[in-house]
Amino acid sequence: MSKRAFLVGINTFARPEWQLRGCINDTIALEHLLKRHFAFQDDAIRVIHDAAATTQGIRAGLAWLLSDYDGGDVRVFYIASHGTQVPDQDGDEWECADEVIVPYDHDWNAPFRDDDLRAIFDAIPAEVNFTFIADCCHSGTIQKGLLDARIEFAPRYLTPPQEFNDRIADHQVRRDKAADAWVAGQLAQMLQSVPASEWAQKVPEYLAQLRQRFRENTYAVVAADRHVLLAACADRQTAADASIAGEFRGLFTWALCQAITEANGDIAHDQLIARAAAALASYEQQPQLECPAALRGLKLFAPLA
Repeated sequence: MSKRAFLVGINTFARPEWQLRGCINDTIALEHLLKRHFAFQDDAIRVIHDAAATTQGIRAGLAWLLSDYDGGDVRVFYIASHGTQVPDQDGDEWECADEVIVPYDHDWNAPFRDDDLRAIFDAIPAEVNFTFIADCCHSGTIQKGLLDARIEFAPRYLTPPQEFNDRIADHQVRRDKAADAWVAGQLAQMLQSVPASEWAQKVPEYLAQLRQRFRENTYAVVAADRHVLLAACADRQTAADASIAGEFRGLFTWALCQAITEANGDIAHDQLIARAAAALASYEQQPQLECPAALRGLKLFAPLA
């Protein structure tokens, strides 16, 4: 069995106006916890920051992380940076936008898409416990509801160029028209065998069933039937880069580290996300867990077998 972790934290970018302040501190804190509570060795952890965390640098780190398996392996990929969106390139996104992680050298015309990550992650063997932790945003919703005015924060989100927002909006209009037509056709078929006297009762029920089919997989970055995703926020929220007790941190990573420390590392995925959510209850940022139901109770960073 082998354990490896690849940690990425980006505070400064090729574009200085994109600066964050808590991402490097987040990787330092997580590296400490991996060694202290989960027996990760020094040579099994690679960390890159700022100018080293280019698109190519991240790809090279992932190639190292996702290699040399020997059975019962544990792999952890963590990134603290900005997130953003660009127009969907292949029609597989209900929101008509691809989620994007932002490397140091982020290029709007050649972004690091969720499709790129998914292609990398899909090649991971089924017996490997792979966890992806993302303390970044993929949504444009403005963060609000911070109840403690003493906490200085900024969203880990880059607003896409207006041209991209316009294209996404145009695609969404076409999507909605197509979805409405599909729902109307399906509803008509479902009502064919229902007496007209029962339509008033059945139509709301059938509409609810049809709308359920359009429910989103929050990020769809990992294979939800095999891997674990711990995300900083819901897909329509932003993750906060905040000053906590005089130190800049990502609120999500800070909450994870608090929960892991309090449990002395003995914590399952569902317990971790519940404790992190409780720690962030005063903020409009709800951490997300996506994984197979069988893995929700598995200990964090433990072998599958």
